[in-house]
This record gives sequence, structure tokens and C-alpha cells, in this order.
Amino acid sequence: MLLREILAFLGFLLITILSWVFFPSPVAAAFILKAPDLSIRTVGGKMPPGDPLAGSWNVWTNGEIGEYIMIPSDGSYRIVAHAAGSPALGEWPLMALLVNGVNVGVKTVDSEKFTDYIFEEHLPAGVHRITVAFLNDAAVPERPGSTRWVEDRNLYVRWLEILPSSSGEPGGELLKAGSREAWAAEGRERERQLLRMADEQIEKHRKAGAVITVLGPDGAPVPGAQVHVKHIRHAFLFGCNIFQWGRYSSENLNNLYKQRFEELFNAATLGFYWRSYEWERGKPIYDYTDQVVAWCTQRGIRMKGHPLLWDREAGIPIWANGGADDHPGPDLQKRRVEEILARYAGAIEYWEVVNEPSHLPKIKIDEPYRWARAAAPGVQLIVNDYNVLATGTPQFFTMLEEAIANGVPFDGIGIQAHEPRTQRFNLDNVVTVLDHYATLGKDLHITEFTPTSSGAEIINSYHTGIWDEETQAEYAEEFYRICFAHPAMVGLIWWDLSDNGSWLKGGGMLRQDMSPKPVYDRIKKLIHETWHTEETLTTNGEGRTTFRGFQGDYEVTITAGGKRATFLCHLPSDDTPPAERTWTIRLQD
Repeated sequence: MLLREILAFLGFLLITILSWVFFPSPVAAAFILKAPDLSIRTVGGKMPPGDPLAGSWNVWTNGEIGEYIMIPSDGSYRIVAHAAGSPALGEWPLMALLVNGVNVGVKTVDSEKFTDYIFEEHLPAGVHRITVAFLNDAAVPERPGSTRWVEDRNLYVRWLEILPSSSGEPGGELLKAGSREAWAAEGRERERQLLRMADEQIEKHRKAGAVITVLGPDGAPVPGAQVHVKHIRHAFLFGCNIFQWGRYSSENLNNLYKQRFEELFNAATLGFYWRSYEWERGKPIYDYTDQVVAWCTQRGIRMKGHPLLWDREAGIPIWANGGADDHPGPDLQKRRVEEILARYAGAIEYWEVVNEPSHLPKIKIDEPYRWARAAAPGVQLIVNDYNVLATGTPQFFTMLEEAIANGVPFDGIGIQAHEPRTQRFNLDNVVTVLDHYATLGKDLHITEFTPTSSGAEIINSYHTGIWDEETQAEYAEEFYRICFAHPAMVGLIWWDLSDNGSWLKGGGMLRQDMSPKPVYDRIKKLIHETWHTEETLTTNGEGRTTFRGFQGDYEVTITAGGKRATFLCHLPSDDTPPAERTWTIRLQD
């Protein structure tokens, strides 16, 4: 009996081993997606039959191409882009892998022949938006103004392939195409979770505790004193560019513009675009800037200068030698930086010396920021660039890393937030980008934010529809909450207060007649009501009381013995020494 059982077991074992050898367990097969058939193609064109690159997709500036993929289980995956490129200005195309809009890796496509470019990425189970993007499109015209190109940097993608990584994980389940609807539903739930968390983070990072001690004229504690604390100005910079100040032909419009600006903002960006600022060499428009600076100073509105140098037509004076594409030489650039900072450094606290330097590298940041630091050691210097929320702009991050390593002086990183111009940046992506740039150890600023009410279609988002006034207001409120909650953020600047003069159609918070859109009212309520501290306290037997409120400036009114006195105090963050958050107020006879 025992022998029979042993033989049966050995027979079962033999059958099992043979089944493993000849009928192995299924593993996740490669999932190949031909580029012209992909559902996500933001810009670009299919290469025609007969062309050596036929069957591929030519990705254009900042374009993406990819698909929604259902990942069956958590694991490491290999994502292969079969791509080719053509160089320009000595540089090959940069291709980024984006997972749900977040840049997770960059490859240089350094061959005109189709080659496999391999990314390894850990992906959780669920539907993911997997694309590759072209980061550094450029062309060299035959001559200025020509539409014929001597060199044209291009990225061509023939197919994408997704398969388990070489480690063999995971197995047994097949990858398959997902749907935009499933991807969007998962993403919207992540956004809801982030917004719930934002309120907790705001309480933690944007408030601080303070101790108030009230003393009488004789220096003795005053028990039972009534202490009314009112938050009058945020430490966080809630601002807008102030480019249209005093520039309307109607006095009524000018007055409404100033009124709306002052009612909402505590920060302003002033324009120093070289071409319009100094039409005639040696005659900058200081008189106008002096008026704006005086108006802002009187109202406690903090200021930023933007930009002193910029490799665009607006940054090149009309009188420059060589025409629109030729900057004044380094000596004149240095003189401009030094003269403007010498005049305004005592009033304008923040400066973007060179604008968009990673996309427009003709003007390096190294020397201009050293000139600025030497000319005005006390100001805050910001390096500012665009497309960061869309792709992470890895060349910008790398440039900043190198600048830090080389001792280039700067204090803040400026992130523009309107490229691509109709994208509704997914909130989880915004947090990921802010977290990534925060690792550089600098303050973060959203320097240009422009959701519009133009009627354009919303792109690259968990949300669909058009940009109307309600969508503009809804998204702006969510974006402000996410940014205000992030500990590395110090300011958020809206770009153009009114549609009357906005650089993008519908980009203002106000309509053409200066009447408020819903976005103006909602952001005003956030800043001045939701994120506002005002309460009445009573001192204890030792003349002390405590409170926790939003960081910034306070008006403190003490009522005791039938007398009232008002004081101004500043509440810094909890990271500062307790002595800086202890206000000792001595009443006078």
C-alpha cells in the first residue's frame, strides 16, 4: 500500500514537472503601440508613405504622444520608445517619459536611425497616461525671418512598447489599453484627497502661535485686558503683475484697476522689458516706475522686478546693434542690472534678473546674478522659467543644480503656470513638480498663473469641457489651495488683472469694464476671509494670552481701564525663535 502511494506521488510529480517545462505559466507579454494609432497626440503629424521615416509620428514643440494603459498589478515595467531624431545647433532632441503628466526620465535621441530608448519605471496597478514628450524643439532659419530651415531639430516616434522589466515582475497578467474615462476618474479622486489634505497642511505651514503680554505704564502685568487681533496682511505673496497701472485712457478704468488691485493683492510684479522700457538709449522710463513704486509702497504692497535680461524681442532694445536678434553686449547688460538695482533695490524686494534661461540659453544666468548680488546684496533673486508644470522641464532643473554647484547666487525658483496655455494642470502633478524642485533647497514662486475664461477647450487634464468664467474660478481656487499648502512656496502671482490688456484672451480676473469675474470674488474670499484670523482674547492673571493665526502683519488693539491703544505686530512662522513670536505691549498713560 505504501509503495503504491509513493509511485502515485512520483507520477504526479513527474506530470507537474513536465507541465512546467512544456506548458509554462503565462507571463505578461509586450504591449506594442504604433505611434500613428495612439489616442494621445497633442501636436505633430504622421510622416507620409514613401518617406524614409514613414510610419512614425513627428512630435512638435512640447508635444506628447502616448496612450492610456491598464497596468494589472504593481511592479517594475520597461517602456521602450522606438525613436529617431535630427539635431540642430549641435544638440539632439530630448525625449521625456511622462507618467500621468509627470516627467520620470529623459533620454537624448542621438541617432537619425530608429533606435530603442528604454525607460524603467515602477507603476502601481491602475490606469496610467503614458506618453513621451519632445522637450527642446528648435530650428535655425536660412536667414532672419525666413521660413526655410538650415537645421531643424525633430523627434520621430515609430512605436511604444511596454513590458515587464528584466527582473521578470510581474507575471501572469496581460497589459491592455485603458480608457481616458477610467484614468480621469482615478485622477479626480486623487485630487479630492489632495484638497482635503491641503487644509491640514495650511493649518500646519501657514499659521503660527504667538504670545501677547500686556503691561501697564508702570511695567506691571495687566490682567483682564481685552486683546483684539486682526490679520491685515499675509506673509505669503498673493500678487499680480501691475503692468496696466495708470495706462488706460479712461480715468474711471484706471481708478477701478487700482481699487481692485489693492483690495485683493499684497504683491505686484513691475515690468522692466528692455525694449519698451528704454526706447531711446539712455532714457529709461524711470518716472513711470517711480509712480508705481510709490503707490505700492504706500499700501504695503511688496514688489518684484521682471525681467532685466531676456532673450526675446521684448528684451532687446530697438537701438541694439545688429537688430532684433542681437543683444547689447555684456558691458551694457551689466550696466543695466547695476543701475536699475541701485535705483530700486531699497523698494523692490524681489528680482527676476534673467527670464526663461533654460529655454533661451543665449543669456546665461551666471554673471548677471553675480552682478545683481554685488549691486544689491539684500534683495531676493529668482530664476524663472516656463513649461515646468507640464513636463518638469528637466533642463531647467539641471541648470539650477549646476548653478548651485558653481556658486551662482539666487534665492528663489520661479515656476510659470500657463504653458501649454489651455492645460488644466492636474493637482497631483503640481504637487509632484513642487516637491521635486523643493529638493534644491530654494524658495518656490509661481510667477505667472493664467487660467482663462476664453472658451478654449481644456487639454491634458482629468477634467473636460471649456475654459469659461466658472471653470476659471473653480480651478484657480483649487490651485491656490494646493500652492498655499506647500511648505516651500512663498508666493503666487496672477498674470494680468483685467481682460482689458490681458496677454491671453480671457486671462484676467476682471472683465473689460473692470467688473469682477467669479474668480476674483472666490480668490478674494479665500485670502481675506477663509485664510484670515480675527479674534478677541482676554489676558490672564499674568497679563498674558495666546493665539494661533495666519503668518503676517497684525493690528492688535488693547482695551483696558477704559482706554484703548492699537499696535502693529508681525507674526513669523513657527520655525522662528519663540522670542520673535512673543509680543510684549506696554500701555502708556
